[in-house]
Amino acid sequence: MTATLERPTQSRRGSSAPARRAVMRWAWRLFRREWRQQLLVLILITVAVAATIFGAAIGTNTPLPANGGFGTANTLVNLPGNDPHLAANIAALRAHFGPVDVIENQTFATGLVQGAQLRAQNPDGVFGRPMLALVSGHYPHGAGQVALSQPLAAQYRTGIGGIWRSGGRAWRVVGLVQNPQNLLDDFALVAPGQLAALGQVTVLFDSNPLSLATFNFPPGATPLTPQPPGGLSPAFIALAFAVVGLFFIGLVAVAGFTVLAQRRLRSLGMLSSLGATDRNIRLVMVANGAVVGVAGALAGAVIGLAAWIAYAPSFGASADHRVVWTDMPWWLVAVAMILAVLTATLASRRPARAVADVPVIAALSGRPVEPKEGHRSPRLGLALLALGILLLAFSGGYGGSGNSSNLDAIGGLLATIAGLVLLAPVVIARLEPVARRAPVSARIALRDLARYRARSGAALAATSLAVLIAMFIALLATNRFSDGLDYVGPNLPPNQLIVYTPGNNAGTSSARVLPPAKQVAAGRASAASIAAALGTHDVLALQTAVAPTDVGLVRAGSAGQSTIDLYVATPALLRHYGINSAAIGSTTAVITSRPGLAGTSDLFLQSANFLSSNPTNGRTIPTPQIQTFTSLPADVSDPNLLVTQYAVRQLRMRVATVAWLIQAPKALTPLQVNSARRVAAAAGLTIETKNSAPSLSEVRNDAAAAGALVALGVLAMTIGLIRSETAGDLRVLTATGASGRTRRNITGATAGALGLLGALLGTAVAYLAVFAYSWQAVLTAGADLFPGLDLFLVLIGLPVLAAAGGWLFAGRQPPAIAHQPIE
Repeated sequence: MTATLERPTQSRRGSSAPARRAVMRWAWRLFRREWRQQLLVLILITVAVAATIFGAAIGTNTPLPANGGFGTANTLVNLPGNDPHLAANIAALRAHFGPVDVIENQTFATGLVQGAQLRAQNPDGVFGRPMLALVSGHYPHGAGQVALSQPLAAQYRTGIGGIWRSGGRAWRVVGLVQNPQNLLDDFALVAPGQLAALGQVTVLFDSNPLSLATFNFPPGATPLTPQPPGGLSPAFIALAFAVVGLFFIGLVAVAGFTVLAQRRLRSLGMLSSLGATDRNIRLVMVANGAVVGVAGALAGAVIGLAAWIAYAPSFGASADHRVVWTDMPWWLVAVAMILAVLTATLASRRPARAVADVPVIAALSGRPVEPKEGHRSPRLGLALLALGILLLAFSGGYGGSGNSSNLDAIGGLLATIAGLVLLAPVVIARLEPVARRAPVSARIALRDLARYRARSGAALAATSLAVLIAMFIALLATNRFSDGLDYVGPNLPPNQLIVYTPGNNAGTSSARVLPPAKQVAAGRASAASIAAALGTHDVLALQTAVAPTDVGLVRAGSAGQSTIDLYVATPALLRHYGINSAAIGSTTAVITSRPGLAGTSDLFLQSANFLSSNPTNGRTIPTPQIQTFTSLPADVSDPNLLVTQYAVRQLRMRVATVAWLIQAPKALTPLQVNSARRVAAAAGLTIETKNSAPSLSEVRNDAAAAGALVALGVLAMTIGLIRSETAGDLRVLTATGASGRTRRNITGATAGALGLLGALLGTAVAYLAVFAYSWQAVLTAGADLFPGLDLFLVLIGLPVLAAAGGWLFAGRQPPAIAHQPIE
């Protein structure tokens, strides 16, 4: 009789260090030989680290600099240009604070909604030098010379050597300039002393609290200091997303290392037979995980930094300020790399413990280890999920009271994700009863998922997490876009253009201005001229309430939630959109195409200046009757929120024509927009054309599609791992006569089941999280939180595509029916 000893649990005294070194050298050799089998985890860690570094750099540099507009000074004060004591006030500031930098500004109309400034500034000023940069040419030095910002030069279709006219004066363009601290700053630069009329004078200087407290500033002049952006820093947000991403990768890595441990089972058995202890066996897998983490972290750091260095110069144009690549949170680079190594190391520990518990004889046989019976309670997962939902609910999220807490929101999201991950193996375990009633192929697949929860649970958690994030974004965007008062989205279709009289642009936060009769006549003529140039006669006059009887739709108890983008439902406007005036109720105050307004009980329609300190001043229609007409346009700047003639009479509104809506037969070209701008500017008007704001359907569909693609990628990786681990079982099935269709059905059922469970679990948790985070907005705005296309794409499309992909790529017969070789 031959006795076989199991491996010792502890090494002999004095031999641990040499054994550990030998095992680690062997683990390194295995990694070099099998790096292709671990390529999935390597790629995921590399991408996560690179994305974290790249995203943190972008997030840190996205906001405009806190000192934008201050140059190198720490204080500025704005003085009125028409103040007769302007020179004396500047001299007093210089005498008290020391050196000052004086910048003179004069606003002028460009014909676009965005205005511009004629600015007199010394390029070599003591504080203002960071606010000026020469792109080409030279700075203006004398009378009649001007340097234009690049957007302004493009609008006027001029350049260096050309003539630029403004305010009845011609200037020779000698250079192109920009404000590096704010690339959106449209201005024309002239030499100091060249402005005849000043609108505002900005004085830059350095100060301290004592010097500010002991100086008497002129009336209405308040000193300003740079204010850092509020809320959490972009680096912290990037770190939070990195933790979520690496957590997601860790779930996939657990499945990958589990399969790798099974592939190495016979090799580890041979190592045990030579005297290796349990600790040595665990060290093989843990060292392998650490090597994978280090390799992925180094590769990700190199790729992320290289991508940021290459992208930083062009990113400045998107961030609207000049960006230096060294301006990034370097501490986050180190933290991301450390977290990557920890993720891979921790992901390898569970498979390491499992393989160390396999008896030597069973390991040498190479047969799959029978999973241990166990019962995992859902209590911890449910508790974390409940904690996350409560934190999201009390974070004061979107639509809340305004006392929002980003830390609570991030903590709630992380707790929700942790609860989802812990619930995934519990859900997998519930497949056993379903398998009894399924066909043979599906029964094999479902029982295999339920028995081997180490890999299937991690795969389900990763799939559910991808669906959760995608649906959370889609549903939260639905809430945001469905707020009928704080309306967002595309401003206009690409074939529309609006001509405004001065002071009456869409979205203005002040009372509408009554335009003079001559200006209305000029606007009407300009709109007709622009329409003729565009090949259309479709010009619609837009009327609204003007001061002092401006009107707003206000939400009771929340003075900040209001809108004044209301036009009047004139007979011409109703005819234009095919609305029969007889279909409007006699007491209807507002008609709209915006969702969620009709039937809302906490709104009131109020005249006079409702944004003043006394919002109850004026006439009011409490709980106005609102009708919805889908024939009205839906874009933000279009007339989609209209007060009726009944409301005009009740509120005694003063109504005037303030804009003209022009609809061209096709999308406007840049040349047509520039020609329209010039016509409008000549009459002292402004125009608005389509901006780049996305629509709700674009946001939702992109989020749902991205989540589905990530989930499909996870499923494809998981199915590949499962097929690698169960290659022996497939050989047995083939030897017993199983056809290619049977193998396809097993793999398709495995992928489809994981896809369906992931879609259901992720969507259910996403709905809970969104309702908790924005429950007030859901109740007040009445958003449609059941987007049919997106739900179909996730709940139906994801499992169907997963099952179809698994079925199509699983029919190849194993190359040989033989035992697994010892590696």
